Amino acid sequence: MVSTPAVRIAWGTVLVLFPDTVLHRCSRTPPTLASRTTARALGARHVLQGCAVARGTFPAVWGAVPDALHAATMAGLALCNGRWRTAALADVVVATAFAVVTWRTARPQAPRPR
Repeated sequence: MVSTPAVRIAWGTVLVLFPDTVLHRCSRTPPTLASRTTARALGARHVLQGCAVARGTFPAVWGAVPDALHAATMAGLALCNGRWRTAALADVVVATAFAVVTWRTARPQAPRPR
């Protein structure tokens, strides 16, 4: 079974390396510099978060918080911006899936010795 951090790192890598492909498939609008930069920044966040959880830097369940907040902000974008509505809704689905899976599969971890 593939771990959630591994899937998150893979998804983040795709966003960093191929933002135009992802944006084009999620929205029939040509990517802009701003949307490309945003996709890459979100991809980098996924990679960093996946590495931090895999390394045990913080409890995995904490990873659900930024995902839930991200899903909420993307839902707001979908409501306010028709141009990026489809891409924002796709991101709501991905962020919600990460939040739910992270929340359900995370086990309480003992504090790491210093």
